[in-house]
Amino acid sequence: MGAKSKLITLYIASIVKKYLPKNEEIIHSSLFLISTKEERLKIPDWYHNGYSVISETVSSYLQTLCMEKTLKFTNDGMYLFVENQEKITSEDLKSAVSNVDHILSDCDSGIKILKEANREFKLQHFGIVGQ
Repeated sequence: MGAKSKLITLYIASIVKKYLPKNEEIIHSSLFLISTKEERLKIPDWYHNGYSVISETVSSYLQTLCMEKTLKFTNDGMYLFVENQEKITSEDLKSAVSNVDHILSDCDSGIKILKEANREFKLQHFGIVGQ
C-alpha cells in the first residue's frame, strides 16, 4: 500500500472511530478539512457540495475496510471501527486519531464537520465566508 493510500485508510478509520458517521459525506468532509492542513494528503477536488469524483474513492476505501473487517456496517446504517482488527496497527491508529483530534479539534459532531467543510470550501473557492 502506498504512503498516501495508507494515510487515507488511517484517516478514514480514525474518523469512523471518533465520529461514528452515518454517511460517507461526513467522512468525505472530514478528509477535505484534514487535507487543508495535512501536506501529505493534498488531493485536488476533495469537496464540492459534498460530492466529487473523490467520493467514489472514499466509497472504495470504505468498502475495502469493510471487506478486510477493519470497519463494519451496522443494521442502523453506521460504520463502526472493529477494535480487534488486524490490518491497522494500534500505533498507526493512535497517531492518526491524534492527528484527526488536532486537525478537527473544533468539530465535536458530524454536523459541525459538514458545516466547517462547506464554509472552508466556499472560502477557498469563492472567498465567501458563510454560516
